Amino acid sequence: MIVYNTRNWIESFKLIKFAFRKGENYKQMFLWSMIVAVYAAAITIIDLHVLEDVEFRIDPIYFSLIGFIISLLLVFRLNTAYEKWWEGRKQWGALVNECRILSSLFHALLAKEDISNRKFMAGQISNFAFSLKEHLQDDYLFSEIEDIEKGYFDDLKNSANIPHKIATQILVKVEELIQSYHISEFDKLNIKEQVQQLLHILGACERIKNTPIPFSHSSFIKTLIALYILALPFGLINFFLYLTIPTCAIIAYALVGLEVISDEIEQPFGKELNDLPLNHLSSLIKNNVYDIMNVDPQIEPVPQKIPLGLQT
Repeated sequence: MIVYNTRNWIESFKLIKFAFRKGENYKQMFLWSMIVAVYAAAITIIDLHVLEDVEFRIDPIYFSLIGFIISLLLVFRLNTAYEKWWEGRKQWGALVNECRILSSLFHALLAKEDISNRKFMAGQISNFAFSLKEHLQDDYLFSEIEDIEKGYFDDLKNSANIPHKIATQILVKVEELIQSYHISEFDKLNIKEQVQQLLHILGACERIKNTPIPFSHSSFIKTLIALYILALPFGLINFFLYLTIPTCAIIAYALVGLEVISDEIEQPFGKELNDLPLNHLSSLIKNNVYDIMNVDPQIEPVPQKIPLGLQT
């Protein structure tokens, strides 16, 4: 995710250059605008110099009407995609809070000298965040997940849903703590409620990831934009002559850009420039959890404060 100062326009323009260099979607938008420019140039040259006696023009009113329809569709499309992006951010914001609450519960219930159980619970809560990130990105590396006991990784790798497995392991450990009189049955109710919240967040994130915009909706907008751009030179050439070429390229960049941006942000858990900074949020959770429970992590987390630029 690109982090920037909204009030510093100069800094924002510098980051645009960075986005063009690193972002595939920005390159795609630029490529399509260049293709449209070549197409418009061919139509302009043929119309003005090759087929001078043949006039094929489209009334500009047509483009006003169709353009209005496209603008409404694109606004709806972009709002729908942004709603999914914002819902993903709210779920991860809730995850940060729930992990803090759960770690505070364990910190209050476990004895200060019980370092073993403190490290286990801190590691499990931290691992839930990192495993959820990797689960949503379909990329289990286990490089950020702590191996908190013997056979731990082997147990996780045999699971179809690792975050769910970790949440279950927390509840299993709670039962063991009850049997050993470290915590009471009443404490279990509070802990169970917090673990359930983690599972609700897991389910909500899976819903966001696995429910794309319906294909008919997306394909209809793309088709309408394509037809509009193909016809555009024939409506502008009479008035703009050679300025038809850059005008078509700019309009294409705007229309295609909105659709490309919508495609990108409707999947907020990926690794594109405008996706959510899941690495940063996971590291934030890890920092907070280990700090609250007064234990040291086996794997050093990423610093919480990241300068302007790219957050992953």
